[in-house]
Amino acid sequence: MRAEVISTHRGGVWSWLFQRITAVLLIVCLAIHLIFTHILNIGELDSANVAARLANAGLTAVDIILLAAGIYHALNGLRMVLMDYWFTSRTRALTLTIVLWVVGLAFMGYGTWALWPWIS
Repeated sequence: MRAEVISTHRGGVWSWLFQRITAVLLIVCLAIHLIFTHILNIGELDSANVAARLANAGLTAVDIILLAAGIYHALNGLRMVLMDYWFTSRTRALTLTIVLWVVGLAFMGYGTWALWPWIS
C-alpha cells in the first residue's frame, strides 16, 4: 500500500497540524477565559470588572491567544472546506489562501485594537 502525499494546494500537513494545535489552544484558553469571567466573578460582570481583569497581563495574553487561535482555526477550516469543493486548482487555492490571510490579519488587527488600552 502506497502512502499518499498531502499536497500543498490541497491543504498541506502544516495546515492540518496548526488546525489541531489551535483546537487545543481554543479549549484551554476558552476554559481559562470562562472561569475568570463567569465563574470567579458571578454577578459582577461590568466594565470596571472587565477592566480590572484585563489589567492582568496574563489574562490579556490568554484573550489575545484565544483571539488568534479562533481566527486561524475558523478561517483554516473554511479554507479546507472551500478547497474540497470549489477551489481545486493551485492558482485558485493560492488566491483563496491569500484572501483569507488578509481577512484574518484584519480581524486580528481589529481585535487587538479593541484590547489596546489594556495592552499598552
